Amino acid sequence: MTIRGWLVILLLILVGVGGTFAWLRFESEAPQIAGPESVVLGGQGGNVALELSDAGAGLRSVQVVLLHAAGELDLLSESYPGSTTQGAQAGKIPVSLEIAIEPDALPRAVTEAFLRVRVRDWSLRDSLRGNLAELKVPISIDRRPPRVAITTGLTYVRRGGSGVVRYELDEETARDGVQVGETFFPGYEMNGSRVAFYAIPTDTPDSPELRVIAEDTAGNVARARWPVVVKERVLPVANVTLPPSFLDTTVPDLAASVGIDASDPTAAFAQINTELRAANERTIREALAESAPERLWQGAFSQLANSKVTSRFAERRTYFVGGQPVSKATHFGYDLASTRAAPIGAAARGRVAFADELGIYGNCVLLDHGLGLASLYGHLSRLDVQAGDSVEAGQSLGLSGATGLAGGDHLHFAVLIGEAYVDPIEWWDEKWVRENIEARLPTPAP
Repeated sequence: MTIRGWLVILLLILVGVGGTFAWLRFESEAPQIAGPESVVLGGQGGNVALELSDAGAGLRSVQVVLLHAAGELDLLSESYPGSTTQGAQAGKIPVSLEIAIEPDALPRAVTEAFLRVRVRDWSLRDSLRGNLAELKVPISIDRRPPRVAITTGLTYVRRGGSGVVRYELDEETARDGVQVGETFFPGYEMNGSRVAFYAIPTDTPDSPELRVIAEDTAGNVARARWPVVVKERVLPVANVTLPPSFLDTTVPDLAASVGIDASDPTAAFAQINTELRAANERTIREALAESAPERLWQGAFSQLANSKVTSRFAERRTYFVGGQPVSKATHFGYDLASTRAAPIGAAARGRVAFADELGIYGNCVLLDHGLGLASLYGHLSRLDVQAGDSVEAGQSLGLSGATGLAGGDHLHFAVLIGEAYVDPIEWWDEKWVRENIEARLPTPAP
């Protein structure tokens, strides 16, 4: 082939490469912007989440502006490294942005605004400025908190006890319920009203403040109080001496089942009584996190038939070995002893939220009774139900036993409202339930 022929081939190759480069660098696909269709903000402002991407030339820049009748405000102007010849890596993997809108960006006279997002890539199009994508997000500004009207009157509630409050709201909320100190108890719709079951946790500081809290979708929060008298009480204290048989048999068996070194039974017990107990409590809260939004039970709860109380609610225990204290724990339930392998019936109608082995509680059943109310049955020797089952009051859950951290055959029974244990003795009392629960709940419309 002549030199001229080789030059022609080389020229064609260069034209092809140049054409391919130009085709790639002049790609016409605009960047992608993912964001909310609309946003509602309160007077305290808020954040708007955006996600940017560009699979072609890569992201070059982003500009975010807040526009409203009183003017506009630049919220973000950012460039990404790259070039018109090489493009950029930014955008090949989506870029997440959190745009903060501060309160002073929203004048009080403004009730409507929108967020304008403009993004360019490193394409050679538009006179080398790149492809442009634009997103406008409408924003509504709502500064008025919900109105809360509490219809429950003077209430007496004990430390470690339960209560319920009824209230009305004038708008849909993102969250509402009762705040007791640092603990929140969610509210539920019931017969056209809102109700929230709550507790006074045993570790709540003296004279806790109780408030109905209502937060709307814009983040505006309303707080309302009603007359509540918290009746203090002296919680029981107990010293428990661990017998050699318990340390030699029960502790090693449980330790082996959960992977705890039991070469020193006393140290193993302390680890079980603290670390394993805490892990088990987390499991309980997770299993009961989604309570049924309707009431599943009726009337008072039933105590285990022909049972004797061997330990009381909120008993603050110190455990001793050889006369020396080795561990502490609070007993959040009642220990009930009957005959060996006694049939255990559901204290009230509900749904099985958990039925399995659970560390210190052994074979354990958790029943959700709806509206944040639940009951726990521990140390069973046999389980007759499984998670998801619906059970009637008195229906068999299993047989009593000595599984878990138990020194003998008995039932550990507990009641919870939300994440707080409460005294079961109230829920066993028909008069208390009638006067403190039933009388305060809204009745169905005729």
